[in-house]
Amino acid sequence: MQPAGEITIAATFNGPPASGNGGYAAGLLAGYDAVPRTVRVLAPIPLAAPLSVSRAGEVTEARNGDKRILAARPGAAALTPPPAPSLAAALDAATRPTPFGAGGPSTCFVCGRNRAAGDGLHIYCGRLGDTRAASVWTPHPNVCGPDGFVRPEYLWAALDCPGGFALPVSATTYLLGEMTAALHRPVPAHAPVIVHAWHVWSEGRKHFAGTALHDADGTLLAQADTLWIELTPEQFKGLAS
Repeated sequence: MQPAGEITIAATFNGPPASGNGGYAAGLLAGYDAVPRTVRVLAPIPLAAPLSVSRAGEVTEARNGDKRILAARPGAAALTPPPAPSLAAALDAATRPTPFGAGGPSTCFVCGRNRAAGDGLHIYCGRLGDTRAASVWTPHPNVCGPDGFVRPEYLWAALDCPGGFALPVSATTYLLGEMTAALHRPVPAHAPVIVHAWHVWSEGRKHFAGTALHDADGTLLAQADTLWIELTPEQFKGLAS
């Protein structure tokens, strides 16, 4: 492996209380390459600890010491997003958030509800039928670059948790295992974004969902294929403690 730099997931970018948000961390690692990437989460993501980034061929990895945390390989989003729900339908769904592991008392950077205004993304999805979920997200300027558009790592984060809201309700919770994102158009601050997620398939403890961001008129802005792992009760207990 050839050294390529390092990334640090600040404590504010948590998913579970003591681990980094998978989508945000994946977006940071994907930023090391100019081509589409599939990023796999291999272990809990340390917070406030430098992760060394290195490359070998087409694979880019982030490690904590000798432990592999994230691995990125070439990959393009394969799902075709269904038409976006209307802005009104997405707003209505957001008033009834689906029970999800990051809901309730969570402080998850993306979907945790115990965050102040301007801190976290505040994306809470509610059901649209049995297999879809939706919400509306209005990006805060603090997630934008100097050009006024949302930075890529925050778009990866916004495409992460919504997939979990579309999955079957679990007695434990889900964690992101793998993600492939495609960013199609710039996303400006202050403009409402329709967040849409849909459950594709489940096999044992593996679950697959698509996520998409649309503007208020339904134009596709970004999308992702997301693979989720359903935790066992023992894993869930360890995560919550």
